[in-house]
Amino acid sequence: MEDIVNPQRYLERMSKPLQEKLKIAKYIPQAASTLLDVGCADGTITLALADMYPEMSFVGIDLNEDFINIARGRIGERKNVSFEHGYLRERLSNPERFDVVLFCSVLHEFFSYGEGISTIVKALSDAHETLNKGGVLILRDMILYDYADKSELWVEETKNKVIAKEEVTHLLTDFETIFGPTKTIKQLNHFLLKYMYADNWEREGGENYVPVSFEQYDQIFKLLGMQVLFQRSSTIPYLKEKWESDFGFSEAELESFRSTGIVVARK
Repeated sequence: MEDIVNPQRYLERMSKPLQEKLKIAKYIPQAASTLLDVGCADGTITLALADMYPEMSFVGIDLNEDFINIARGRIGERKNVSFEHGYLRERLSNPERFDVVLFCSVLHEFFSYGEGISTIVKALSDAHETLNKGGVLILRDMILYDYADKSELWVEETKNKVIAKEEVTHLLTDFETIFGPTKTIKQLNHFLLKYMYADNWEREGGENYVPVSFEQYDQIFKLLGMQVLFQRSSTIPYLKEKWESDFGFSEAELESFRSTGIVVARK
């Protein structure tokens, strides 16, 4: 991953919707005893889960050594969590296997700062190898369905409401320079997920937030021989309220857009 210009801002963004992210806890199997959190950043999610499940053992791994040092400094008296600096692939030589592997809001970064879809395939393949037989992979990220990349339903009307907000117009222009004209639900949804990060636009503007669809994840899991147990597409209440407040979207228009996808697959 490229250097993060404002690490503190990045960490604040990652940890802010903590309660929303912790909803992934309900997908952890009752019999699970070990969990690997891939791309754990400063350990906010890992530590919160470790507190929720004191009988489980947690390992957080991240490429950013500074973040790992912060995470280690936050362990305190917890005995059920540790943090490692490095690549997931490097863990394959370690005989330790896990009941759960978690990717929480990081796979879109693997795509953007790696080699695109091949990096996603490699990461999920490595996660598959790291799982115990019967273990589950939990994926939470910004994920849309394939149809959104073709549908133009209400896009012109909703885009006009976005353009009418003067302080956002130049961000949309920058966005279209990178990702092309905003003509489909996916393209407008993509912009709506990032315009609020104007203070870190140099990084956020060019990052692909929605690079892999539910259907593509289904294909990858099928190739890996994994069974998809659960799949959900939703929008966190904060964003619905913000989009309605900022642009005056109707309830019908808001139904077109999503912020969060969850996929749970079993080995």
